[in-house]
Amino acid sequence: MRKKQAGFLEVIAGPMYCGKTEELIRQVKRAAIAKKHVQVFKHAIDTRYGKAKRVYSHAGLSFLSERITKASQILKKLHPETEVVGIDEAQWFGDNLILVVEHLLKSGRRVLVSGLALTFDRTPFAPMPTLMAMADKVTKLSAICVLCGGEAIFHKRIVKQSNIDPLLADPSLVGRSDAYEARCRICFSK
Repeated sequence: MRKKQAGFLEVIAGPMYCGKTEELIRQVKRAAIAKKHVQVFKHAIDTRYGKAKRVYSHAGLSFLSERITKASQILKKLHPETEVVGIDEAQWFGDNLILVVEHLLKSGRRVLVSGLALTFDRTPFAPMPTLMAMADKVTKLSAICVLCGGEAIFHKRIVKQSNIDPLLADPSLVGRSDAYEARCRICFSK
C-alpha cells in the first residue's frame, strides 16, 4: 500500500540526440534501486529497437516499459502500488497527456516525462511547453551540433518530405538517424 505524499513532476526536454531517454532511464533505474515501484510508458509509434516492451536510449540503455497509443491508457494500465511513472516521447501523446499527468500528481506519484521541446522546424511541441510550465523541475538538455560541435538546442529534418505535417508522427522517420541532425542556433539555417 502506497503512503500518501505530494506528487512531483520532472520534465526532461531538448532536441533529438541530447540524451532525454537516457536521463529518464537513469532516473527510473535509481528509483528501482531505491525499492520504488516504477512503471514506464512509451508511445507505440517508437519502434526504433523493435516492438520490445522496453524503452531504449541511443546509447543502448534500456528499461522495462509498456507500449501505448493514447495517454489515457496510462491510467488504465497503472498499478495501484506504482510510485514513479516514467513517460518517454511525450510529444506523441498530445495535450491529453496533461490531464493524465495532473491525475498522477494528485494521487501523489512522482512523474518523469521526457520529450522533444520543439519540432524539427523550431515550433513548440505540445504538450511539452505546458508540462514544462507545470513541472516542479525541468531538465533541459542540449545535443552536439553535427556541423560545428557547438551546443545544439534544435534538431533539423534533413530528408525532403514535403507531404508530411511537422506536428504529426511519420512512422517511417521516427528514430532514423539519417533523417534528422542536431544543430546549434547558427548552423540551423545551413
